[in-house]
Amino acid sequence: MENKIIKLDERISNMIAAGEVVSRPANALKEMIENAIDADATKIDIDLLGNGLKEIKVIDNGYGMSEADLKTAFFRHATSKIRTEFDLAHIDSLGFRGEAIPAIASVSKMTIKSRPKNSDGYLVSYEGGKLKDSESAALNEGTEVIINDLFYNVPARLKFVKSPQTELSHLTEVVDEFILAYPYISFRLRHENKVLRQSFGTGDYEELFELVFGKGSSKNMISFEKNVHNIKIEAQLGSPDITRARRNNIYIFLNGRAINNFILTNAVIEGYHTRLMVNRYPIGIVKITVDPAFVDVNVHPQKREVKLSNEYVIASLIRTSIREQFQIVKKRIVDSLANITQMSSFDYEINELDLDYEEVKKDIYVENMQKLPQFDYIGQLAGTYLLFQNEDGLYLIDQHAAAERVRYEHYYEKLGEKSPVKGLLIPLSFEFRPTQMEIIVDNLVAIKKLGLTLVRKDNTYELTEMPYWLADDDVYLFIENIVESLEKYKEVNLKDLRDNLSKSIACKGAIKANKPLSNDEVNHLVSVLRETKNPYYCPHGRPVLLFFSYYEIEKMFKRIV
Repeated sequence: MENKIIKLDERISNMIAAGEVVSRPANALKEMIENAIDADATKIDIDLLGNGLKEIKVIDNGYGMSEADLKTAFFRHATSKIRTEFDLAHIDSLGFRGEAIPAIASVSKMTIKSRPKNSDGYLVSYEGGKLKDSESAALNEGTEVIINDLFYNVPARLKFVKSPQTELSHLTEVVDEFILAYPYISFRLRHENKVLRQSFGTGDYEELFELVFGKGSSKNMISFEKNVHNIKIEAQLGSPDITRARRNNIYIFLNGRAINNFILTNAVIEGYHTRLMVNRYPIGIVKITVDPAFVDVNVHPQKREVKLSNEYVIASLIRTSIREQFQIVKKRIVDSLANITQMSSFDYEINELDLDYEEVKKDIYVENMQKLPQFDYIGQLAGTYLLFQNEDGLYLIDQHAAAERVRYEHYYEKLGEKSPVKGLLIPLSFEFRPTQMEIIVDNLVAIKKLGLTLVRKDNTYELTEMPYWLADDDVYLFIENIVESLEKYKEVNLKDLRDNLSKSIACKGAIKANKPLSNDEVNHLVSVLRETKNPYYCPHGRPVLLFFSYYEIEKMFKRIV
């Protein structure tokens, strides 16, 4: 049998970003799971003892290794994934460095048993980087890796290991990533014989969302697939109502590999637009498949940082695709409701459509199927909330959010109009970082089209002309947004620019909380709110209005059981 694993020659070895350091149990587990997936495993079982420090056992049903390959695998830069410089530039596997196994073996007691198809099994054991045992072994087809007493011979590194629960959390998160990335592989994670994660390889993302993100997380999921210019994007995203306080619940997978990429993660968030509340982030996964020649994963030993030649194109594609999906979802709901014949109750109609009542209400509002209902003003609560009533129930309007919505739509419209420019008697001076200065030099023509004339003076720029509608107080924010857009997307995205600036201006001048309003002021606010396209949410995604039906109120007071 020809050896699959070879030791790379020195020239290729020197081209690899070296320095594989196992700093915690999760690093070791990640490498072993990657090897199992590269071996075409469809079932991977993981057993942990002592939060991974005492033992990590990974058993897979992949194609296994021969005796010769197994012995070679413990040498540095011994790999079956690449052989030439060309292979290094076209990596289509998860592992390729040939560093993980020797790195782990040097700080643990490591045993690998493996059996390829139609062959006998074999075992190789290392302790602290030194060969301890090699012999025949009985096992099913596949590979079993056992890592015992991690860092037993490196007490200095053991000091930096976090609390046992923290390490277990990191181990679980590693498995979560692979569960989401490979839905057709069955995973089982156990700690001290207690099952922590179990997926069945069915490809059911609703089931996987419930497992990884928690109960109820699969409700109203958004799924889509996009193919443009040899770029394939598959996304499974949570509803805007299901959010988290941190953005690390957005998983980006590039050619099957989990990566960290701020631009792509931010594109997902921007795709939700104003549907998210402030400082809240969506959950979900985005899988990107591109030609490996356009990706450099040989950047960092952990392989989470990659260089992607067309990441701005991909970011734009992700952002626009997500926004398109929300429009499709809304249209489907609107069309469904439009075809409903009059029945005994609205609730029954929603149930017949198998839709969520609250979600349908929200989408009806957003789509502007009906304007604000008619109601009577009855007072102000805590100087912040305006109270209204009608025959249906009680309405609460957040006066600041309402004023924000009104001002946002006003300025968004103004920013979209072509406006004459005005010259400045006293030019405004701007200082930029060196990298930003170069960006402006390369895009002066595009900036000029926006009504801004910038003239370079040594290490600063002076603004001599600006749009007539732009207030002096907002010009710095406007230019800041332009430079940020150029940095992120290499172009000025007028729609996002209008959106960001409109939000800022709207928030600055909106009616504040804890401000008493006269009846005339309340009537004017409600009147202009009725004219907006989306009177139910502020530009940042917070609700403008809450409704409590008489039925809900009577249930709260136990008048209805």
